[in-house]
Amino acid sequence: MHRHTLAILATLATLATTTALPASAQDVVPTRIGMFDASDPPGMAAFMRRNGYEAELGADEEGNPQITGRLSRSDYAINFYECENGLFCNSVQFITQAPAPETATLASTNTFNVAWRYARATLVNGQVRLQMDVNLDAGVTADNLRDTLDIWRQLLAIFERELLGLT
Repeated sequence: MHRHTLAILATLATLATTTALPASAQDVVPTRIGMFDASDPPGMAAFMRRNGYEAELGADEEGNPQITGRLSRSDYAINFYECENGLFCNSVQFITQAPAPETATLASTNTFNVAWRYARATLVNGQVRLQMDVNLDAGVTADNLRDTLDIWRQLLAIFERELLGLT
């Protein structure tokens, strides 16, 4: 290669590593450049708090990370899955459950599941549950994660209204 070509490549490499990220990218967990995944549960909890969600980081019975909080009138958890010794997780599951009111039937649960994409409701042993699985293995943008949190917020409000009978 010519000395001139090497100088250009060196300059481009320096610019690529020193260029500031846009403001929207500065609040993502730098696990993958400009992307957010489930490998940093404390970062995810902090991101959620910065975006107005109640989010406390703890661990489930198996030692895997778990974020808990309250949204609308329901307690929820975000469980981390496909972890290696509680680290390097690939996916999460948003979940809430409550005692099933008499109006929550298999038919109303099935109607909910047909009407709403992304999440599913179940009715088992007197409990009605809403859960939403999210694959974060390859990473998502901060905007995508915000949108996912908003989908959860909206579906939880619909779940409370349609299955729990809360108005």
